[in-house]
Amino acid sequence: GFGTFFRFLVLAIGILTVLASYRYLDLEDAETGEYHALILFAIVGQCLMVAANDLIMIFIGLEISSIATYILAGYLRNDKRNNESALKYFLLGSFATAFLLYGIALIYGVTATTKLDEIRTALATPGNVPAFGMVSIAAALMFVGLAFKVSGAPFQVWTPDVYQGAPAPVSAFLATAPKAAAFAIFLRIFLRAFQQIASGWEPLIWISALLSMTIGNFAALTQDNLKRMLAYSSVANAGYILVALASRSEIGTAAAMFYLAAY
Repeated sequence: GFGTFFRFLVLAIGILTVLASYRYLDLEDAETGEYHALILFAIVGQCLMVAANDLIMIFIGLEISSIATYILAGYLRNDKRNNESALKYFLLGSFATAFLLYGIALIYGVTATTKLDEIRTALATPGNVPAFGMVSIAAALMFVGLAFKVSGAPFQVWTPDVYQGAPAPVSAFLATAPKAAAFAIFLRIFLRAFQQIASGWEPLIWISALLSMTIGNFAALTQDNLKRMLAYSSVANAGYILVALASRSEIGTAAAMFYLAAY
């Protein structure tokens, strides 16, 4: 049910993005074939991410989505702002993905599995608990990678520049679909696989939530560009959803899902 909810959500966002793009692409005199193919690739990657119960499959889905969105951010090749947006997004996104992959490698080294349920079992079995410090480092590295994807502070620096430079329908897409899919992974990994070590990662979540809400709202007040203002709004909204994640409860998960659909 969880996976189906998020699949329908990213598909709905994809449909709305395509509908919002027709007039825009005509005005910009841009090719439409590759644009729609890239939107579809991004949605396929996100659908794979939200349904996966294995860290390797999550990573593959994340990369399919990310590579498509890197290209979409710079789709108008003759626009310098688009080129800058794509380059920043690609470089910082690749850096964040490396953190996530390092975290996956560490957790595999400690528990000898990449399946979320088996990781949870390994961490919950008395006498078989691996080094708490190593698992905490893995969780922290994966948090960095995912916080970048959801624009959680202090990993939100790319957001205003990328949203401002990207084509307008792509900015709308980036603010919703990849964020929803990344939060689905966040909820799966931290509330399922890492539930037993919650005392280690919970402070990271609420500190990031606090920073996201504060930085996002105050920085938005000073903007004179609409897309930059919406980008900081997106950072603040990530903070609100991280609050639900920090609650570590079923009602918190349900609240996050409802909020993402409304957002």
